[in-house]
Amino acid sequence: MRNLAVITLTLCVAALMIQISNVFADDIHNQRGLEVRGGFSHYFMDDPNDFIDAYPDNFTKTTAIGSPMFGVSLLYKTHQHFGWNIGYNYLMNSVSKAEGPQNVGTIEQKIHASELFAMGCYYKTVMTDWTLSLGLGLNAVFGAIEREETGGAGFMYADGRTLGFITNIGLEFPLKETLGLKLSGGYRGDLINEVHVGDIYGEGSLVYFGLRPLELDFSGFYGQLGVCFYFDPVTHFKTYAD
Repeated sequence: MRNLAVITLTLCVAALMIQISNVFADDIHNQRGLEVRGGFSHYFMDDPNDFIDAYPDNFTKTTAIGSPMFGVSLLYKTHQHFGWNIGYNYLMNSVSKAEGPQNVGTIEQKIHASELFAMGCYYKTVMTDWTLSLGLGLNAVFGAIEREETGGAGFMYADGRTLGFITNIGLEFPLKETLGLKLSGGYRGDLINEVHVGDIYGEGSLVYFGLRPLELDFSGFYGQLGVCFYFDPVTHFKTYAD
């Protein structure tokens, strides 16, 4: 229920921002498009890595530094130099692991997340055909950690969510009238300051790291390569209607 409320709030805020932009927009051609992308996200994932680092030196340790990602966005331009990028990203498994000597045991943590975002973007044509974009917006991240341990007890799955922000800078080259190739990157700020394990009462038990709640920090830099499909020619996306 908590996740559903955050998703609903994010979508309502995105719809409100688009509606406000329409009120103040001139009589222009509002080009629409779809972006499909993949890339890699870096994380400042301290707590899960510190948990692994605390194991003895005779364990072989792997820390979580980031993960592959893929996503999709709706593109909606309301002005000559301004538009909206509203979409979803899936941040795939990032693994932190400690492998003990023979017959001692292994512990593995898999960390992943889903992200919804609404970002306002400034567009500027450069180098004749290329388009530079600068974006800033809000996001909601729903993260989870799965822990598997041989020879010991512990939670199997815990999750949490947070509201944060996302930035983006991109450079797009038009391949055809309705197709563009976009290289972009940026930074997201998203700290989940507590995660819960579900129980039979549906409330969830808080997971601790030492004397405080376990944190999942998905903040960090990312890079991605995407393909943009436009419902009208790319040239119309950059200019006012005739």
